[in-house]
Amino acid sequence: MELNEIDVQWAKDTLRKIDIFCGCSESEFTQLVGGLEKKEYKANSTVLFQGEISCRLCIVKSGKVSINVRKGKDKLKVAELEPNAYFGEISLLMPRAATATVKAEIDSEIVFLPGEVVQALVKNNPSLAGTINKKIQERLDSHKDPEHKSEQGS
Repeated sequence: MELNEIDVQWAKDTLRKIDIFCGCSESEFTQLVGGLEKKEYKANSTVLFQGEISCRLCIVKSGKVSINVRKGKDKLKVAELEPNAYFGEISLLMPRAATATVKAEIDSEIVFLPGEVVQALVKNNPSLAGTINKKIQERLDSHKDPEHKSEQGS
């Protein structure tokens, strides 16, 4: 689903607040916004399955999603994300298996930034790759610490 004018303004404002994009120029933000896609999810539907290969950043535009991990036979809800929270940054630079299942708790809109868009920016701005990789490492380290509850997602 294409973004309307209100979505585009929201996306510009939201992307500027995401720490992995703090080093982006105005033209790079324009490129990021131009690559966004939006999808609606009904309550209880799955946005992303744990183990699914993904290569995109997902931002909650409206609604609420839960982050659920499978540990053996147990399924644990580890977080709930509300508007402007994001997940999936671990897969931005290289496709990888999702570390959690994400479900819409209520009707929700999710905006996706395909990894290819970010990878194109990184070719022209190598420091962006460093910023993204640092954030990815922080997220991976947080998965090793069961006491750490991420406010962002998986």
